[in-house]
Amino acid sequence: MGQLLRSDHFQSLAGYARFTAHDSTWRPWGQLGYSVKTGMPAFDHVFGAPIFEYLSRNADAAAVFDNAMTSISIAEARATTDAYDFKGIGTLMDVAGGHGLLLATILRRHKKMRGVLFDLPQVAAGAAATFNTAGVSGRVRIESGDFFKELPSGADAIIMKHIVHDWDDESATRILQACHRALGPKGKVLIVDPVVPPGNAPHYGKLLDLEMLVLTPRGRERTKTEFTKLLRGGGFRLSRVIATESPLSVVEAVKA
Repeated sequence: MGQLLRSDHFQSLAGYARFTAHDSTWRPWGQLGYSVKTGMPAFDHVFGAPIFEYLSRNADAAAVFDNAMTSISIAEARATTDAYDFKGIGTLMDVAGGHGLLLATILRRHKKMRGVLFDLPQVAAGAAATFNTAGVSGRVRIESGDFFKELPSGADAIIMKHIVHDWDDESATRILQACHRALGPKGKVLIVDPVVPPGNAPHYGKLLDLEMLVLTPRGRERTKTEFTKLLRGGGFRLSRVIATESPLSVVEAVKA
């Protein structure tokens, strides 16, 4: 197990380990009681600003966060690519795709597919190296902007991993509405997040739900029923939920 803490291991989780012990995670978790009592993010209480605003002003913390997301994405990207049939998708847009590991993994598997990586300018800038290393840079376009406002058009499907869960229902609906405007009439949206099962048995999504409570702007993990309602508000109809070998599922929806 210790091998996974090595930065040179092919499944390294070193980046995520650093994030877990970093001030931006450790100190808010120390104020879990505040979040439980108020329902509000302890991150804002500790640092005086929402997490994404804080990261935009603190380059060192942002680098730790981005590396952590890339770190956990290694296994998740492979599991997603194995579980979902991307056949028929000519252009796939990864919204808030970070350094591009998920999109690069999919493009390496599907040689005729083209990709669009969309994220904030300071994040998207780190994706070019990932695509060059994967040998897919000739098939990818990197775009930047605000996913609450407008997304590039032309993609057959949009994929978002660990994005929708960062936000409350109102904000997540706005993101989905932007996706709806960017997609054609037969467009799909693929949400890659845990789907919380019914009952009280332990589940990764339930622990991650606490992480969302503590760190994010009222983000949350969702059940299948909650995803159905959320997607309806964004103009989509949930078509199926596909489990992966990771704790995440692919929630597939089509335009309603």
